[in-house]
Amino acid sequence: MSVTMERRVYQEGDTDIPEEFTELLTRMLTHHLENSTNPHYTQLLSHLWDRCMTLAPDEKLKTTFAKLMQQEVEHGVITSRILAGLGVGPIDAPIRQYLFHLPIDSFCDLSMFHALGDRVGCYIGETWHGVPYEPLLSVADRLHKDEVFHATFGLSNLRRVCSTPEGLAEANEKIKIWWPAALDMFGRSDSDFSDAYVRWGLRELNNEDLRQQYIAETRPLLEELGITVPADTDNRRFL
Repeated sequence: MSVTMERRVYQEGDTDIPEEFTELLTRMLTHHLENSTNPHYTQLLSHLWDRCMTLAPDEKLKTTFAKLMQQEVEHGVITSRILAGLGVGPIDAPIRQYLFHLPIDSFCDLSMFHALGDRVGCYIGETWHGVPYEPLLSVADRLHKDEVFHATFGLSNLRRVCSTPEGLAEANEKIKIWWPAALDMFGRSDSDFSDAYVRWGLRELNNEDLRQQYIAETRPLLEELGITVPADTDNRRFL
């Protein structure tokens, strides 16, 4: 009979945290987009706030967008606090995922950003409910729920876009840009760090397995709206 060993959950300040675990946890969080000490994240939030308030098709939606943006600010503060507990100060790192640099010129673009980009967060950025580090574990459920809200809201907005022939036509053009960018957010399939994160319990699946799960669950949601999703290898930068 096999026995499943329960993974130890480390506390902030534990003196016997394995060095490799600390290095991987620090690397994961310093590469994480949401960090209130990173001026590049602050610039992104300012840009998104402008896009949300400018492109919302009615005044009622602006309240929901404001709630979403508030949560994004809070996520950045949470990440910075956890890094501070690991002895890591302010971060000044450009945002590497090119999805965050794509133009948001229309409500369709904004809807794609949240429906696809934030949905990635539900898989790779916020799936920390089993991570063996208490400061991160204690906020994991809340962070995940927030990301689900963002992605669900984005899909609802995308459904609104696709409800008109003009909107559906735009969505079918824009998906050629946003779909590959979303898939590339998971990182390279051959990443050694990806497998190391899984080994230490910082993630449940590696980059490629998470990407395939995302594809299997997200593609049908888009097709239900009438969107023709391109091949998963089209216009990709990281395979």
